Amino acid sequence: MRLQEANEIVLVSSGHPALDHRVFDKEAMTLAAHFPHVRVVAAHPADEVRGLVQITALTPTRSRLKRFLWRPLQCFLAARGPGARLLILQDAELLIWVPLVKLLTGWRIVYDVHEDFPQLLLRRTWIPLPVRRALSPAIGALEKVLARCCDGITGATSVLVDYFAPRPRVALYNLPSVEFVNAASETARPLDEREFDVVHLGTLSDERLEFLMEVLDALFARRPAARALVLGVQAEQMRRLQGRYASAHVTAIEKVDYEQIAGYLGNCRIGIDVHPILYPHLRCAVPVKVFEYMASGCNVITSYLPELHRVLGDEGAEHISTIFTMSAEAFADDSIRLLDDHAALHRHQTALLGMVRTRWNWEHEAEKMVQFITRIRQGKEIISREQVLDH
Repeated sequence: MRLQEANEIVLVSSGHPALDHRVFDKEAMTLAAHFPHVRVVAAHPADEVRGLVQITALTPTRSRLKRFLWRPLQCFLAARGPGARLLILQDAELLIWVPLVKLLTGWRIVYDVHEDFPQLLLRRTWIPLPVRRALSPAIGALEKVLARCCDGITGATSVLVDYFAPRPRVALYNLPSVEFVNAASETARPLDEREFDVVHLGTLSDERLEFLMEVLDALFARRPAARALVLGVQAEQMRRLQGRYASAHVTAIEKVDYEQIAGYLGNCRIGIDVHPILYPHLRCAVPVKVFEYMASGCNVITSYLPELHRVLGDEGAEHISTIFTMSAEAFADDSIRLLDDHAALHRHQTALLGMVRTRWNWEHEAEKMVQFITRIRQGKEIISREQVLDH
């Protein structure tokens, strides 16, 4: 069945806030620049219009039970409106309603895969381990079946979207925007004048925080004057860092607005990304922080992540330090090696900045997204109600 062209594009999330950087600043703003009616349905204090994007606010909730049972239905009800529409689903739990929504409305639906949800489920310690082990393969199979009812798949990496073959699909890597790259360039200090030697950006599990502290211990033991910046930790984790290290060694900041990140990173020499164990859900990971480090003129030291390594290729890998062993000492060794070699610091900085500006930025992904959504919006990749029933 060929449907009329969708006249509204609605990005729907049951788990992310409306102003989530990928959902709003990248996807919604990209689409709003090319299509007339773009809306975000997600947690937000109140309905509003930001730029060209309308926000339909859902009341924020901390209840996991409500998020997984009631919030998906609430999302679809809030996405209603006059005329045909295309929905871009940002969370796996929304898939459970897709067959019924397709049958009753004929809306076009795209599933945007952010992470390996079944494998990540195994890391949710608030669920008893036997339950996690039973749920993970069942959820994976269900996710794949329900995704077949969608008209297309987008996702954060090629590994993620290829799991849903043969649906029409495209990988949209979560890379920094040109706006971020430009802001980083304007605020960055010369390497020799930067205040911090190493920085870690983003949330950390307790396991990763413990490993990061082992890295810092090894670094300070061999370079007592080194300074570290840790951005985006939880309140309890910040207290742990402050209790373990003097402020002259470590500055920990709990919450940072995205607009401030470039300024902080531009005051650091080396950005690190630590993963002491290569869990299955990390095999498809490409952390945006790695590219934000590059855009801010930082050198990069990262644990080995297969998909990140593939994306960087030989040229990119030549200019970052990849730690293949699960060793805090290895991170400290490479940090000191770089800090002692100013020529190498500057050489890697120049190369990485050039690659982010010309290749590893959201604008390249935005072009792919617009082309893909245009096809789906016009009904060129549509499954029929009969096919939905067959699934």
